[in-house]
Amino acid sequence: MTSLQVAEKSEKSLTETLVVVVLVASLMASFIFYFFKQQEQLTHAGFETLAQVFSARINGIRAQWFMDQKPNYIIIDSSNIQPDGSRTIKVPMNKKGWIEPENELLVCQQIWQFVMEAPLLYMKQPIGAVLVEHKNEVVQYCQYSLPSGEYFIYYQSIGKVSEVKMAY
Repeated sequence: MTSLQVAEKSEKSLTETLVVVVLVASLMASFIFYFFKQQEQLTHAGFETLAQVFSARINGIRAQWFMDQKPNYIIIDSSNIQPDGSRTIKVPMNKKGWIEPENELLVCQQIWQFVMEAPLLYMKQPIGAVLVEHKNEVVQYCQYSLPSGEYFIYYQSIGKVSEVKMAY
């Protein structure tokens, strides 16, 4: 092989490598663009599913309350080991069959723990849990929200979970 042929071959090889790198980089850039474009919709859909799971578990706990003949506490099986070493949770209930924590501090966080048995996190984002009370009315509810603005409301007195809404 002459030196001219060697130079042409290395030039051709360098061009091929450059073309492959540019092609891969453009595919990666388009993937990242579309991922971030769809991320908001994915977050919203996932949070809607989380709200539905919350609602289903609330109704399951209330059904257990009815089956146990309306006690002040129901015992539910837990997927986690509790501080006392057991795998059961004692859930305080009110006269209407909805969860009512004994301690009035951090009510919404306690309800979340009884229902979901998980930290207030969604896709590594914190979930805000706020108790909203209207002074002129007897209305009181928990609002669970993400930093991005999505939220749902849990009405403790009637056990209803709202649809996921946007704060903005």
